[in-house]
Amino acid sequence: MAVRLSALSLCALTCLPALASAGPIAFTLGAGNLTTSPEAPQLGMALVPVVTSTATRSAELDSTQPVTLGVVAYEPGRIPTPDPRDVHPDGTTHWNNDGYFAVDVNLVDYASGESGVLTLHGRAHMYSNYATGAGWSGQTVFWFDEREQVKLGGNTYTVWGANRFTDGNGQAAVNVWVGSGAPAATPEPGTLALALLGLAPVGWRRFRRAR
Repeated sequence: MAVRLSALSLCALTCLPALASAGPIAFTLGAGNLTTSPEAPQLGMALVPVVTSTATRSAELDSTQPVTLGVVAYEPGRIPTPDPRDVHPDGTTHWNNDGYFAVDVNLVDYASGESGVLTLHGRAHMYSNYATGAGWSGQTVFWFDEREQVKLGGNTYTVWGANRFTDGNGQAAVNVWVGSGAPAATPEPGTLALALLGLAPVGWRRFRRAR
C-alpha cells in the first residue's frame, strides 16, 4: 500500500503541472515599425501595420490549427492625389509598384506578461488605380514567408507567414502556433512557380542587410 501511495504522490507532483499547462493559451499580437524597400515608394505610402490585432486571442496548446491574424494592410486612400499632368483625358491613371517590406510583430504571453518582438519579411505587388472624383483604389498581392520562434511564459510560440501569394483582397497575415510540432509551411505548386519569378534572392538579402 505504501508503494501505491508513493506512486500516486509522484504522479500528483509530475502530472498536475502538465495538466495545468494544457488548454487555451491567451496572447496579444500587434504589428508596428513597418519598413519598405526605397525603390518602391508607393509601398511606403499605402502599406500600414494592422493595429486591430492587439486584441487578446487564445490558442489551444499543440492544437491542429494555428491562429491567423493580419499584420499588414493596403490603404490606397493614403496615396496623394496625382499631378494633373499624370492623369489621362478620361480622368484616370494607374500606379503599380512591387518591392520588399518588413514588419515588427510584438507578441505578449497574457498570463506571464512576457513579450518578444519578431521581425518578419515579405514582398508586395501593388496595383493602384485612380479616377477623378473617386480617388485611388486597387489591390495588393502579398507574399509573406518568414518563420520565427520565441519562448514566452514557458510556452513556445511559432509565428510564420502564409508562404503563398494572397488573393489581393486580404492582408499580409501570420499564423501563430503555441506548443510543439508547428506545421511546416509548404507552398502550392502554382505559388512556388510565381515565387521563383517574383522573388529575387539577391534583392531579399540586400533589403535585409539594409535594415
